[in-house]
Amino acid sequence: MAVGGARTLSRSVKVYAADNDGLTIAIVIAAIFGIVAYLSAAFTQNSDGVATIWPANGLVLAGLILAKRPWRRDQILILAFFANIVANIFAHRVLAANIGFAVTNTIEIYATFRILQLREQEPFEFRNVHFLISFLIAAFVGSTIASTVATVVTTLTIGNATLHAFTSWLFADLLGLLTVTPALVRLRQETHIPRSSAASWESYVLFVALVLAMLLVLAVNHSNVGFIVLPILVLIACRLGSGATSAAALLMSAIVLACTAAGFPGDTHTLPTAWLTDIQLIQLRILTVFVTVMLIAETIDSQGRLKDLLSAEIALRDELNEHLKAQEHAMSAQKAEVEKAHNRLREAIEILPEGIVILDADNRYVAWNKRYAQIYHRAIDTLVVGGSLEEAVRIGLERQMYPEAFGREQAWLAERIKNLRTPAAAHEQLLDDGRCYLIEECRTSEGGLISLRIDITDMKQREASIRLLFENNPLPMFVVSRDKMAILAVNTAAVAHYGYSRKDFSLISLRQIQGAELVLPFENGVQNTTPTDEAQLFKHYRRDGRSMEVEVYVRPLVHEGHEALLIAAIDVTERRKADRKAAYMARHDALTSLPNRHLLAERMQLAMARAKRGDRMALLLLDLDNFKVVNDTMGHAAGDELLQVVADRLKKALRETDTVARLGGDEFAVLIVDLDHPSSAIRLAQRLISILNEPVRIGRKDVVCGGSIGIAMAPDDSCDPNELFRLADLALYAAKEDQRGTYRLFERELDAKVKARNLLEGEVREAIINNDFELHYQPIFSLKTMLPVGAEALLRWRHPRLGLASPADFIPIAEEIGMIADLGAKVLRQACLEAMSWPEHTSVSVNISAIELEAESFVDTVKAALAESGLPSHRLTIEITESMIMKDVHFVTEVLRQICDLGVEIAMDDFGTGYSSLSSLTKVPFQKIKIDRSFVRDLAVSMEARAILATIVDLARTLGMRTTAEGVETNEQLDIVKEYGCTLVQGFLFNRPEPADVIRKILRAGNEVQRNAA
Repeated sequence: MAVGGARTLSRSVKVYAADNDGLTIAIVIAAIFGIVAYLSAAFTQNSDGVATIWPANGLVLAGLILAKRPWRRDQILILAFFANIVANIFAHRVLAANIGFAVTNTIEIYATFRILQLREQEPFEFRNVHFLISFLIAAFVGSTIASTVATVVTTLTIGNATLHAFTSWLFADLLGLLTVTPALVRLRQETHIPRSSAASWESYVLFVALVLAMLLVLAVNHSNVGFIVLPILVLIACRLGSGATSAAALLMSAIVLACTAAGFPGDTHTLPTAWLTDIQLIQLRILTVFVTVMLIAETIDSQGRLKDLLSAEIALRDELNEHLKAQEHAMSAQKAEVEKAHNRLREAIEILPEGIVILDADNRYVAWNKRYAQIYHRAIDTLVVGGSLEEAVRIGLERQMYPEAFGREQAWLAERIKNLRTPAAAHEQLLDDGRCYLIEECRTSEGGLISLRIDITDMKQREASIRLLFENNPLPMFVVSRDKMAILAVNTAAVAHYGYSRKDFSLISLRQIQGAELVLPFENGVQNTTPTDEAQLFKHYRRDGRSMEVEVYVRPLVHEGHEALLIAAIDVTERRKADRKAAYMARHDALTSLPNRHLLAERMQLAMARAKRGDRMALLLLDLDNFKVVNDTMGHAAGDELLQVVADRLKKALRETDTVARLGGDEFAVLIVDLDHPSSAIRLAQRLISILNEPVRIGRKDVVCGGSIGIAMAPDDSCDPNELFRLADLALYAAKEDQRGTYRLFERELDAKVKARNLLEGEVREAIINNDFELHYQPIFSLKTMLPVGAEALLRWRHPRLGLASPADFIPIAEEIGMIADLGAKVLRQACLEAMSWPEHTSVSVNISAIELEAESFVDTVKAALAESGLPSHRLTIEITESMIMKDVHFVTEVLRQICDLGVEIAMDDFGTGYSSLSSLTKVPFQKIKIDRSFVRDLAVSMEARAILATIVDLARTLGMRTTAEGVETNEQLDIVKEYGCTLVQGFLFNRPEPADVIRKILRAGNEVQRNAA
């Protein structure tokens, strides 16, 4: 308990110490109390020693009423108590009586305040009669208690107190409370009321008049004079307000106290038996006037407040009216906006392609669009605002609008009404016109219903078509779940192709028949980076365990409300085999199964990459020497068999790391990698040539084909695949040019020769275009008359570097560059023109190449030369070789017959040196055979040559053909050919080929000799 009390006291001390402003106010009130108490005690005592004026308690009570906090009231009481003691000391009162009277005043103030608290609610306002009565009662009780206590204190400290002293105390304290407290409280409370409209001089005049009237009352000291202040107070109340009235009352009390203390009233004492002194009577009159005027002022203030309240009410009403008008305007605008929004909503639902209807909480029609009315046109009469949708459904059921309800009308109706009242998932509705609609319904927050009709007829038809396409598709098709790959559905083709029944399929997943995972179109909501529009290749397994390669196409779809995948599987097992075979064939030779040029190029690229790092490799190009003979004499089948045997032998002769490839025809290539030394390539080439020289049994014959090899090495010669191939080809060309059946390593001189040849090709092309070639002619003599009968045209080229070049130097080049036909046409035309200047019995012979003869325009070329020159056709001889005939006997025969039909003579040149076929002599219309110089050269020393000559001459004579011996250079050769019966002769023994002007002289001279002999 002690601890609790100490804590309470400590908190109180802190609160009191913190309330600095309240303490200051309490000290001021205590100081004023002390001064007023001193003045009253010292200067207003009656014969009983009682102060007849005591306003000090009223001052402290006003302080308690105005104080808002309990501890501030405590401060005021305590400080006033001590101030009272101090005032009594200065008034020369006995110490015991001093303390007793201070306690008495404190009890009076406290008792009055507590009684007032019990009767009224704070805050206290001295404005109505009820409160004034309560205050009067409280003041009377407090004063009575204080007077009784004061009487006791006087009896104990000073002497016996009389009844007169008791009444003096009672009336002094009561008048002090009633006069001062209301005035102070009202004055304090009225500071918050606006000031009066009276001028300031009017206030001064009224208060001065009040002071003068009070002085007059005190000076006359007559009871009837005391009421002269009443008019002045009334004017103050009317003109200055209730606040000024309270101030006036305080002013009058202060004047009475001051004048009494100054001894201004004459005699302030009355008879001892009187209840009130004169001063007290004056105070009573002042109190009466104050109360009266206060009520008047309160009435005036009430009217003012009422007026202000009324003005405020009127202003509030006006404000409310303005607010209501604004609200009305806002509501009108809002109504217009709502109307616009309603119209927009109406327009919006009208343009919707779907049917939409809005119902209220009782499922009655509120709104619908045109499409909805079109859908239910057979029940259009039921579409009425406020009409029941349930009733409309019943009417539609009676009109047989819902085919799905046939035979189960009541159950269908119950189900539809249930969905209508408690919308769940979307459902479908089929109408009698064959259209199908998806119905989606949802309740609004107000309980209404929004229902949507979506036409899904086309979608349902597509689904049926897709279902039919799925089931009847010839390709195996699956529907699998996206998550677990469980097989949900299969078509008939899948059942037939895989061997599983539909029930078996439903029990397994795609992973059990497929060897890998699918690349899905979307994974976790993100599109897969691998394109799924293209087929995915997998291995699938049938029920019997056999595997097959399939191309799988995947598409996402929704199956029975769940994400799924549609899979189409195409069996590509046979196609893949064919593709692999085609890929193999694209990189291998069909006849020998060796790598072809493309695969060789790929391997050369890899080898070149290693060669750039320092590894050595070699490329060998191999060409069969006698393959053409075998192919021509034994047929293409024999040639193919020969190539297969050669390929097999080459393959066996090489390491697995090496490559042998067929480039085409009789050309092969060998790529040697990891070559330790160039000599290893040479040894391999020698071994391969030995293998090629081994006989090959074809049918019943042993064939030896032989071969030539060109070698180029990397990185020594080049690290570029194409360049290395070119260099090896140059080496092969050199090997075949030197002697067949050998090899040649690439040397830089070979490249120089090729470059020289390329230069020569350009010069030949330019010479043909510029007509830089010239014709020389070698005369042909009759062995019978030894006179010239014609000449052979021989082409010559005066080269600025090579001098006079023979046809062997440039004819092959002209053939290679494709200009031999142009050159031959020019030669034929020029020879014919030149022959026109010769004697008429002479003829000109022109050599024709195989390319010219094969040209479709050759016959026309001959005709043009004859026509342009005017040369008779019998004076022109066309010379061809045996090899030209053997290429295509039928074609050549046909062309030459056309030439013969023109009257042109045809001669077989170099007879006996080519791949002769005696049957060609009977098929081709030859008139002359020219015996090659190789036979004529050996006539003097070789009996075999003479035997061949005799055979040829006899054969020609038998066939009715003339013979010309070429290359006669000695008289002995001349005698022999003459002896054996040759018809014509030409050679260096007679003349070398000469220019045109020289040959003209020779032919004319012979013509003169013949003419003279005749």
